[in-house]
Amino acid sequence: MAEWRLIAKRERIRRAEARIDYHLRMMEEKPHLRGIYFYWYHFWRVRHVDWLARLYLEELREWKREIRGWAKPEEHLDRAEVIRKNLETVEDGITVIRRELRETHREARIRAWHIRFPHPHATMTRWISAITRRFRRIRYWIKRIREELPIQWKMFVYVIYYAYTLPGAERHLEAHLEGQCHVAEAVQEKVKKIANKILRQWVAKIRYAIPLLTSGMEKPPYEGTKTVGTSHWNWGIQWRKRLREARLVEAPAKLEVKEQQTLHWELYDYDYNGFRAEDTVVVPAVFWELGQEELEKRLKIGKYTPTGEEEET
Repeated sequence: MAEWRLIAKRERIRRAEARIDYHLRMMEEKPHLRGIYFYWYHFWRVRHVDWLARLYLEELREWKREIRGWAKPEEHLDRAEVIRKNLETVEDGITVIRRELRETHREARIRAWHIRFPHPHATMTRWISAITRRFRRIRYWIKRIREELPIQWKMFVYVIYYAYTLPGAERHLEAHLEGQCHVAEAVQEKVKKIANKILRQWVAKIRYAIPLLTSGMEKPPYEGTKTVGTSHWNWGIQWRKRLREARLVEAPAKLEVKEQQTLHWELYDYDYNGFRAEDTVVVPAVFWELGQEELEKRLKIGKYTPTGEEEET
């Protein structure tokens, strides 16, 4: 029965998309009737969003029931990752259709458009308002599902490498930031940005390591190469290929408050064949959800010196 409901909603969505294309085409082919087709173009646009929101809710409930039926969540990690990506797709979809609804709502308010169906909405603006309220339920279910999904972790290492070579002179330095993050792509993209910034901040406090820093590495996609004369830089994420054993989370509080991880910085000097500086700090497991100011406060960026002595900066 549930599958039939999903199929029916998708069919209505396809019909709405076809009607949108038709009325959009008619506005160009019959400009003398543009006003009529303009109204129906927006009507079917709202109807498309209406059924899309209904589909999202139906799919979210189905995913929720599926997750609750897992007797051993650790055996469903691959499926959990598929659902997690589906949630991100729904969130992206909501962003797009909200923009469409705002455009139509503006036109509907200016032109005072009335509608005969669907009931009980007498005006298009009231219809749009009802759909917008449905978005709150969609976000609620997304939040609930994320709370129950088993979470898979992977190791990451953010690396900045600098090589300088001249006849009779060489310099090779490499800085690392090691930690763990969720395998979800959205999380990994966020961690790239944060790792890039806090590693550069750490390196900037080590005077003889300043050559590691170069303009350009602070910008997306936070990985790349650069050559100037005989100097060469590499920077970016090296994701450990092997996934750590999955850790299951019963509720966000357990992950965010009770679980922690250790971030590890190190500066390796190839010319001396050893580590010249190291630092560690214990942070919440989901450190990427902290605000930048709070994160920098916890990491105490700016208090590190090459000798290991702390001083106010």
